[in-house]
Amino acid sequence: MPPLAARPIHDRWRLSLVALATVLYVPVLGVLSPLGPRIAAGSDWPQWRYDAQRSAASPEDLPAKLAISWQRDLPKLTPAWPDQPKMPFDAVYEPIVVGQQLIVGSSHAGSVTSYDTASGDVRWTFFADGPVRFAPLAHEDRVYFVSDDGYLYCLKAADGSLVWRFRGGPSNRKVLGNERLISTWPARGAPVIADGKVYFAAGIWPFMGIFLHALDARTGEVVWTNDGDGSLYIKQPHNTDSFAGVAPQGPLAVIGDKLLIPGGRSVPACYDRATGKMLYYALAENAKKGGGSEVAVSDRLIFNGGAAFDLATEKYLGSIGEHVAFAGDRLYAGQGSQVRELDLASSATKEQLSVDRKGNRVSSLNWSIDELGKTAVPELTAMIKAGSRLYVGSAGKLVAYDLPLAKEGSGQPAWEIAIEGTPGSLVAADGKLLAATLEGRIYCLADAAAAAGAPKQHGLPAEPLATSDTARAKAAAVLKETGVRDGYALVWGGASEELVGELLKQSQLRVVVVEPDAQAARALRTRLAAAGLAGERASVIMPEPEGIELPPYFASLVLVDSLPSDRDEQSALVAKLYASLRPFGGAMCLPRGGDELNQLVDAAKGLKLDQQATWKTAGEQTLVVREGALPGSADWTHEHADAANTRVSKDSRVKAPLGLLWFGGAGNEAILPRHGHGPQPQVVGGRLFIEGMDIIRAIDIYTGRVLWEASLPGVGDLYNNTAHQPGANSSGTNYIATRDGIYVALGKSCVVLDPATGERITEHRLPVPVGGTEPPTWGYINVFEDYLVGGADPLFNPDLASSRGDNDNHSFSRGLVVMDRASGKVLW
Repeated sequence: MPPLAARPIHDRWRLSLVALATVLYVPVLGVLSPLGPRIAAGSDWPQWRYDAQRSAASPEDLPAKLAISWQRDLPKLTPAWPDQPKMPFDAVYEPIVVGQQLIVGSSHAGSVTSYDTASGDVRWTFFADGPVRFAPLAHEDRVYFVSDDGYLYCLKAADGSLVWRFRGGPSNRKVLGNERLISTWPARGAPVIADGKVYFAAGIWPFMGIFLHALDARTGEVVWTNDGDGSLYIKQPHNTDSFAGVAPQGPLAVIGDKLLIPGGRSVPACYDRATGKMLYYALAENAKKGGGSEVAVSDRLIFNGGAAFDLATEKYLGSIGEHVAFAGDRLYAGQGSQVRELDLASSATKEQLSVDRKGNRVSSLNWSIDELGKTAVPELTAMIKAGSRLYVGSAGKLVAYDLPLAKEGSGQPAWEIAIEGTPGSLVAADGKLLAATLEGRIYCLADAAAAAGAPKQHGLPAEPLATSDTARAKAAAVLKETGVRDGYALVWGGASEELVGELLKQSQLRVVVVEPDAQAARALRTRLAAAGLAGERASVIMPEPEGIELPPYFASLVLVDSLPSDRDEQSALVAKLYASLRPFGGAMCLPRGGDELNQLVDAAKGLKLDQQATWKTAGEQTLVVREGALPGSADWTHEHADAANTRVSKDSRVKAPLGLLWFGGAGNEAILPRHGHGPQPQVVGGRLFIEGMDIIRAIDIYTGRVLWEASLPGVGDLYNNTAHQPGANSSGTNYIATRDGIYVALGKSCVVLDPATGERITEHRLPVPVGGTEPPTWGYINVFEDYLVGGADPLFNPDLASSRGDNDNHSFSRGLVVMDRASGKVLW
């Protein structure tokens, strides 16, 4: 085994060194027995869905009757894409089993942990620098997994110690992704292993680069790298040509010489496993067929997104069901409350030609497959095959069915066991059935005849962080002097457990600690996990030897424990951290140091941070505050930029080339559907305002975090339509954003919201018309300088819309009113 050293990732890049001390090893039940060089043995479940084909079928027969042996509660996971049903890859813990170890990753704690299958006790835990969103895999005596930190890791299975790791992307650049500080190229093409080679992918945004790798599983040496397929000029959905490619998210799959890479919501791409060259990616042809992060492949078929595709061509064959398992010539396909047993050997296709609406001749495949049996089941949430039984999960229960299924199955199970929660993942190994629920619990079911007594319970960790008067006072002083109590806080080195705990307790901050000392990082990660605070509220990152490239504008608070002794290094560090400060009040706290600090201030000022930088002395801290807006930036206050509808921004800062600043955050369930063409988002004072069905939401434009939501029932009724329609392009917007108020036309009122909090400041009504008894409905709305312009009783005539008329204006008002927007006084 070669020593830990820089290994080539590409001829321009290298893999950084990593300290072995990032592993926490907890010995339990004496010395662990070594794992032999086996994979897919009957008693193991070494990869996600059992094997490289993702068959979800093991040859092992479990005991005839099972009972709950132990259960362990883990923190409920927060999926990366909670509103995307095609991408549930990290909604549930996905364990594997090798020997007597259950090994599972955690996106919450950014860790991989081994548990004893007999007792549920912890054997070892390894922490990565980012969320672990996919199942690990075991091969011979090693465990492999990927993380959002961009790395593929190789650990010793016996004790969880690091063997090697490999960076998938081109640099250590960080970005805010799904509300975590992660690699700009997160490794979300989860690994698969075959013939001694491990395959994985990094990068999920084609325009930022996609990196596909094949490595020697023992050494981590590169077999091949494909780093050019993110910029393919191919047909996208709607048959539009564009530069893009597969966006890897999901576990990769292997069959023969083919490597399948799931593309998030799209169908998978197929690559030559020997060379890394793309064979096909039928994205446009299958734009509304299949798709999703889960891919399985038999000898002739691809299963993806509830559909079956031809392996040779990726042509769509037909619907098959969301849950599949297969072994030999049997396919078990489940959907809803039914499972069918199908004969894979009978699968046959016949080409047929047709003419599309443009008169083009198109080829499709007519597919047939014989049904051998079926059975009614509870509403399916998970399904696997093990030996001569099918195991299914449904809300509140686990059920076993004998195979083969009868021609007209009665739905009578071999046994049924009640559990709490909804099982989302099942594993059969080591004579046990393991079930993980969406609520965060793992159940172990073992031979009922050998079970004795009540199941062993492992509760959620709840060991509060230590505290001290010093830490309590320091946190309080920092928060008071900066005025920062929410957003992201970056703690640069020297963060004690006590200080991090007090920052979390006394504020709503999300704390990111950059800790270069491996032992200190391990200790803090361990304590945060034990306190149940790891992940969303607090995380620890170890910088690479060449440093860490932080994203700009993300930190509302930067807390520096100590400064380098070298003056040039001091200045460079201040400039680097200042670049990460959020505009509009982001504050950096530096340790005071008399004349030394004055020299630092002078040196840093010489760097010309920008005209926003304000230096202050407050209590025991010296503050650098990034006041106001970024130089050259501008607001977008109306549907079309400004009151004159110019669609011309005054922003001189945004220039090509552009790169990713952040992604993810709150889901879009409450936001208006795009087909209804709701009003465009507006940006004022570092906040983005967007309309939902019944809300106005404010988002931090620099980080994507939700600042507030104002409940306004019915505000989006005009645009809440999933069909294509002109929407706001024709009828206009119903809200305007300014620095001192958000003006929303809502029924008979114009509601004014506080941009900082979403609280109602006031509301204005249009004057009652002559001869009327009530004020008219507020329609058209505009704001210019001190004036609020309203249109009364809006009319919308869709019959006047042309066939192309998304941009034609067919919205009318019975009259216009101009008000003083501060007082609501009618001017004319």
